[in-house]
Amino acid sequence: MEQFAGFLDELRAVDDGGTPLLDRTMILFGSGMSYGHSHSNSNLPILMAGGADLGLKHAGHVDYNRPHLKEDYTLSYDEWRSLCGKPKDPKARLSNVLVTMLQKMEVPAETFFDSLGPVSEISE
Repeated sequence: MEQFAGFLDELRAVDDGGTPLLDRTMILFGSGMSYGHSHSNSNLPILMAGGADLGLKHAGHVDYNRPHLKEDYTLSYDEWRSLCGKPKDPKARLSNVLVTMLQKMEVPAETFFDSLGPVSEISE
């Protein structure tokens, strides 16, 4: 994370026509697998940075699991296991983030793989 933060700082420091390069760049950092031992692709740890000039809004933490949990991330073993399989929210798809990024780069794409559309929480 220190290297990633340093990378973002460097992008922020580069002037690109009066705008920090970070604002004209989208960076997606994370993993396509949340729990390696179960090969689960739900509850993915994804971080998105930059893109302010491209129309990305930084709303903070978007968590599609929270409304479906009984407790606030002090999970029982059974609740933790329930996150290791099928997503709690069927609309929570990484492909939705990817189609959002494509659209912000003015690629005329309505879908990407199994996406359902752009993510409104990160897109103006």
